[in-house]
Amino acid sequence: MMKLKKWVTTLGAIAGISLLMVGCGKEEAQPVDIAEGVDKCDLCHMHVPNDHNATEIILKDGKALKFDDIGCLHEWTKEHGTDEVAMQYVRDYYTAEWTKADTATFAYDKEFKTPMSYGIYSFKDKAEADKFVAEQKKGVVMNAEGLKSHTWERSMSEHMKKDGHSSGGHQSGGTESTPAPAHGNGTSTPTTTHH
Repeated sequence: MMKLKKWVTTLGAIAGISLLMVGCGKEEAQPVDIAEGVDKCDLCHMHVPNDHNATEIILKDGKALKFDDIGCLHEWTKEHGTDEVAMQYVRDYYTAEWTKADTATFAYDKEFKTPMSYGIYSFKDKAEADKFVAEQKKGVVMNAEGLKSHTWERSMSEHMKKDGHSSGGHQSGGTESTPAPAHGNGTSTPTTTHH
């Protein structure tokens, strides 16, 4: 009987420790891959390209919401709130690497080309955002807190005036440093294109 009592106590201790470890070791919500040509924005229903403009919300139930522009992510949270949101992710402008939205740095200018014309690019590192804005000779740099008070105005390009959607970030006018599209390896080299 003494041996059984010791065994039950040991099993109870193991079970208790295991429950504590499971509760403390809960994994953080992670971004999911974009299926280009398949995934559609959860707000505007346009296809989500697998590039630096893609953003995601991972809900507490594990469901991933995908957006083609950070402005669509913002509009979704404005409409639905953030109570059920586990994590928000944006992609670095140069590498298209996923980064948490609350630790990212953002560059905004009404002339920056994005799918839905919100003109906001995300950067993993503030130094890269500062460098980008300096190279472009336009724009402002914001952290996640500054983004909360952003006005979220859309640039109404000629294409937007015609059909309500931008041309996927490739509108005419100006020179802009643009990243190579992401295709899984997370390393892309920026190029300069003339629009």
